[in-house]
Amino acid sequence: MTLFYLILACFVSSAFASAEFHNINDLDVYGNKCKLPTYFSYPCPKLCVRNVSMCPPNNRPDPCPIDTIYCVDGTCRESCPASLVSECSCIGAPALVGDIYPCGDNSIRTNIENFIAENKANQSAEACSVAANLPNVPNWSPNPESVMWQDCPTPYYGEVTFTEDVFIAIYAFYGSCVLVLAFWTMYKQAMEKSIKANFNRVKELRTDNYHDSEKEKSMNEKTTGISDDSSKDDLSSVDPENDDNMTVHAYKTNWLGNICAVIFMLQTLGQICYMILLTKDYYDDHYLFRGFSEIQASTFIALWYIFFIWFAGLTTFRFRLPNFFRIRCSYNKGEYVQVERKEAAIILLEDQSNRVMDFVRELEKRGKHIAGMDVVVTNIPLKKTSSGTKYFVYQCTRFVYHPETENFTPHQFHLGDTVGELAALTQGLTTEEARLRRELIGPNFIEVYVPNFIVALFQEFSSFFYIYQFTVLWLFYYFAYWQVGIADTAVILISAFVKVVVRLRSEKRIKMMAEYTDHVQICRDGEWKELSTADLLPGDVFQVSEGKTTPCDAVILKGNIVADESSLTGEPLPIRKFPLRPDDVNTPYDRLGAGKISTIFSGTTISQAQATGKDTKVTALVTHTGTGTDKGELIKKILFPTSVSFIFDEQMKIVILILLCCGMFCLAIAIWMYATGTSAWFYSMFAIAQLVSPLLPAALVVGQSVAAGRLRKKNIFCVDLPRILMAGKIQLFCFDKTGTLTKEGLEFFGAQSVVDSNNIVDNRKRNDVPNFAKHEEVMEQIPHLMQTGIATCHAVTTLNGQFIGNPVDIEMFKASKWTLNDHSDYVDTLTPPSGSDSNVHVLKRYEFVHARMSMSVAVLDSKTNKIHIFVKGAYEKIKDLSNPDSIPSDYDRVTANQARQGCYVLALSHREINLEEIGGLDAFSRWSRDQMEENINFLGLIIFKNQLKADTEENIAELKRGDTRTIMITGDTALTGVYIARQCGMSTTSTNRFLLGDYDKSLDRVVWNDVDEPDLFSDVSVDEFLLNKGHTPLELAVTGKAFQWLIEKNLIRKYLLDIRVFARMTPNGKVQCVQLHMERGITAMTGDGGNDCGALRAAHVGIAMSDAEASIVSPFSTSHRSVQSCVELIRQGRGALATSLTGYKYLILYGQVMMMLKVFTFYFAVSMSETIWIAIDVFITVLLTWAVSQSQAADRLEPQRPTARILGPQTLASGIGLVAINWIFLIGAFVMLYSQSWFRCNEFDSRAVDMSKWWLLSDNYEGEVLAFVCLFQFINNAAVFNFGYKFRQSFHRNYVLVILWLAYLAIASYWLLADPNPFGCLFRFNCGTKEVLEQFGYKVSTYVDPFNTPLGHNVMPVEFRWKLWGLIMGNIVAGLAYERLVVLGPVHTFLAKRFPAKRLEKTL
Repeated sequence: MTLFYLILACFVSSAFASAEFHNINDLDVYGNKCKLPTYFSYPCPKLCVRNVSMCPPNNRPDPCPIDTIYCVDGTCRESCPASLVSECSCIGAPALVGDIYPCGDNSIRTNIENFIAENKANQSAEACSVAANLPNVPNWSPNPESVMWQDCPTPYYGEVTFTEDVFIAIYAFYGSCVLVLAFWTMYKQAMEKSIKANFNRVKELRTDNYHDSEKEKSMNEKTTGISDDSSKDDLSSVDPENDDNMTVHAYKTNWLGNICAVIFMLQTLGQICYMILLTKDYYDDHYLFRGFSEIQASTFIALWYIFFIWFAGLTTFRFRLPNFFRIRCSYNKGEYVQVERKEAAIILLEDQSNRVMDFVRELEKRGKHIAGMDVVVTNIPLKKTSSGTKYFVYQCTRFVYHPETENFTPHQFHLGDTVGELAALTQGLTTEEARLRRELIGPNFIEVYVPNFIVALFQEFSSFFYIYQFTVLWLFYYFAYWQVGIADTAVILISAFVKVVVRLRSEKRIKMMAEYTDHVQICRDGEWKELSTADLLPGDVFQVSEGKTTPCDAVILKGNIVADESSLTGEPLPIRKFPLRPDDVNTPYDRLGAGKISTIFSGTTISQAQATGKDTKVTALVTHTGTGTDKGELIKKILFPTSVSFIFDEQMKIVILILLCCGMFCLAIAIWMYATGTSAWFYSMFAIAQLVSPLLPAALVVGQSVAAGRLRKKNIFCVDLPRILMAGKIQLFCFDKTGTLTKEGLEFFGAQSVVDSNNIVDNRKRNDVPNFAKHEEVMEQIPHLMQTGIATCHAVTTLNGQFIGNPVDIEMFKASKWTLNDHSDYVDTLTPPSGSDSNVHVLKRYEFVHARMSMSVAVLDSKTNKIHIFVKGAYEKIKDLSNPDSIPSDYDRVTANQARQGCYVLALSHREINLEEIGGLDAFSRWSRDQMEENINFLGLIIFKNQLKADTEENIAELKRGDTRTIMITGDTALTGVYIARQCGMSTTSTNRFLLGDYDKSLDRVVWNDVDEPDLFSDVSVDEFLLNKGHTPLELAVTGKAFQWLIEKNLIRKYLLDIRVFARMTPNGKVQCVQLHMERGITAMTGDGGNDCGALRAAHVGIAMSDAEASIVSPFSTSHRSVQSCVELIRQGRGALATSLTGYKYLILYGQVMMMLKVFTFYFAVSMSETIWIAIDVFITVLLTWAVSQSQAADRLEPQRPTARILGPQTLASGIGLVAINWIFLIGAFVMLYSQSWFRCNEFDSRAVDMSKWWLLSDNYEGEVLAFVCLFQFINNAAVFNFGYKFRQSFHRNYVLVILWLAYLAIASYWLLADPNPFGCLFRFNCGTKEVLEQFGYKVSTYVDPFNTPLGHNVMPVEFRWKLWGLIMGNIVAGLAYERLVVLGPVHTFLAKRFPAKRLEKTL
């Protein structure tokens, strides 16, 4: 692109007149020699005289009042003190000799004929003398004879000796900066070398028992694998269990280091003070530098570089800086630790890579490694326990030093492996045990640090781009561009304030969630004591109270509990919890598996705590505290998320490098054509600042913020704005089934018992062949024994009139229409519907256990005095538990058919016991669960149906229309998943073939069967079927066991994008499944935020359909539990991505137009007026950048996604094409200008102007034409990129931008076409010096600053104005047409078909 600009610049230079190539105003359009121009209305300097009477009559001071006299300062006074300074004196010039009086304020103006710029001083003096009617008035001198012009010479304060006060102060200050840092570095190295040598000597002499040779060997091997820094010494540790990439160094304070640190902070403030000092001196005419502007500017440039490097270094090494002023030492002497941890970002490049990006990433990687920025550094105070053990708290977790391993690790207590071992820990801890454990793991309190607003603001401003922004803006303040500097600073500060407020609000919410304390009864030393929940430790026994929040993870020892886990898992109904069984000594305890029924989790609310005996407490044993709990892990994931890098961010680095190269090009041509020395440097730095706009980061966030606001209106909340852009690139969308695709709960769908089930005991005695009866959907038509099982085989209870328990059990019990009595002498008492039989009492209940996949109850029929045992569970498990001869022969076919219809099927078995035969109730009460559940007979199936949500089908269709593959990841059965996939339209067609893969243990492989015809197509070759899927649509479904087997055999990736349904998936399995899809494309996951938390967090885009605290772990959450939220997220994501790219392109094109403008200004030595610069940079650019972001997302999803590549072909074609069009029309405007007879011989001659005063370079035709063309281009660029295409609404629907665009076009057109007027003169358009305008017949009522050109005006002829306006309109139309027809229209469509992009091959 730089070469492109160079070629165009050369074309310009060969076509137009320039001081670089020939004399200005040399020939007219006909080739004739130009006449010397006339300097119209030249403003003569003020006239100074020895006596006021010598002033011309029309320029004498007004008469003074009576009793006053006219003094040398131009005022009337009663007397003139000798100390008065004459108004005719000049700063930096010798003092006047005698009294010199100024004449009146009426400025003398005259025309200078045959004006020659090189002879300006003499010609102006001669012409002004004639105008004043005074012969040969000399220029200023300290001792004039009678009269002189007050044309002050350049201030002279003497030669600069570089020993002035300002230089001495600079030498002293910056010398002290170098000396302090150098001295401290040498002192620090010497001290650390001595400490290290002493440490190694002591280590060699140690003879501790735990240092055997194998230990030494393993430790040495471990140490060499850390980092370059830590491998050179033994003053560091690594935690191999927690993170192999975590290194810890110890540091101690030093009095000399503290002094140096204070001096360093003062020096940092001093850097700012010196920049302020030099900026002020610029506006004081360089007084401190004896008026030598070049020396002052050179000094400013040098200090600016030091300032930038100093603060860039502060930003880069801000986390290492505190320990730089400390001494590294061994742990026993350390006061602070520096934790270094490698944390690689996830880079999403959509399988796209190229040499340039690889080179930039490698360059960045090496640069970060050299600077030590490839690790995340945290400084933490090192503390001691009361026993002297060293520890520190990192990411809310206490790390304790273990001398035997020389490591810092989080301490964990092992309480027991089995249920029985934990159930036996009923005595709690002693005070001494509690003290020791508290020292090792810390209090049960997660402290979340939330900085105050000032600290948060400081942290926000400590990023590198803010340093770039403010150092660039300092140039604006210095070089007389402070108005724009203030405006840009205000925009940056406001955006930073908003970001800080949003961040603090989010962190305070997390703090409220994390920091919880309350009073609790804890058993210590065998006594109950009221202590704080922060005092709870693993092994403690505490009392569980109703209405309180659980302060830790614990297992129930005594009592029955109802826990509301909705805040953590999103589960809408409270869950019953039961105590551990002391006699269960063989079952391993798994808090997230079988043990979950006895586990209460931190953050959940205790709805009911019911003691099982009189004078007993409901107690629980603490197993995990702090960040060891599930809630603690959740908070850690929120507080310390994994960073994510998008292709957008990756390519931005290359763009900035390209723009910096363009800036260097501007510097070269500035030196060549425009200016030399410091002025060239300033102009080139302005070019860089405008190429890499300080507003660019804010502009990129605007689109995301607007999209987040629109999502919020749809009840979709975002806590990670950059993920909105990823939502625009989603290719694969994974869904949980229940509550997401289907309704929240299951509906009772009847039962299908065996024939004559009421007489099942007699039937079994006769060995009758069991057969299924008819499926009955109405409860009253279901056999009585089956009804009894349905009504009693559950764990439902009531609390405040609300049913508590498993949602499926509640639905089943409600359907039975039985009544649960509030009071009972048994476990429970239930009453059949009115008019039915007598009460039924529950004698025993064994809860559902995942390992057994069943539950059981023993009920006493008070009418028959018989015990009925019912065992309920998954139909596969009940089949295995029941007597084989009680299973109907078509059991598998019937259950499979029910599952295919989307039904959730449970099986129920029965056993009848005669109390007299077993010795009565006392004997039965001693039966174990295994005794009770043996010899059971299959009774029937209990059927539920999970109904599809009303809007699921249409929204799945919309996702598929938007080229998004949908996948189901469910914990339900595979057949149910397949049914729902077909019903909601997720599968290719509603009738296409599905092969189900399940793991066959006997064959030790996955067996594939046809879902619809399992007998005909059993154990088929899936590869053969897949080869023919183009002709016969085929989908795959796998069970959780099959999924794990395919992973182990490394076959899953082969079939991944053909598998539609992943069934019977565990939470970890869901995470694995999502991560595998992430390898293939941008992947989204949605679920209820409970057991889907891990998958929601792992996915590129996770949306939790829940209000639970667990949903915070997901980037997006919504209370609108519908697939419509997923569609809306993608819709707004695509709109936001397209809008962010538009904002990026607009600001890049702003820079490119600026660069084009700079090329012309450098070549012609002109500029634009100060007011038009302010208008462009403050009003046009800022407001249009905001307006571009107001474009609405498209109403429908199209089968394409917006590009995320800012260096992709479409983005480059859009940008480069518009740049070329703008260049062509600007060149055309100057070709047209140079063909005008009124312009030739009136070209701008910059030789008579001070080039450092850039605001004087706009009063000419060249600058005016350049300003008009570029002004319209700045305005039109926003409109060009406003086309909605397929991802945003139509052009005219962005009302804000259309209104601003038309308004700006109207204003600019008025400036161009109107005759001289106050509004145009404010911006120096078609205007001139008031007296000159009057000579040409124009009148302007307001004051106009005199023009500095000989012509005295820049009013173009009316005919040319309209021609120029027509050319500009052509530029606007060409830009709009190119974007609409070429970049987004038919040309793009043709090229996309001819050269299709490589995309992810997938079946929708």
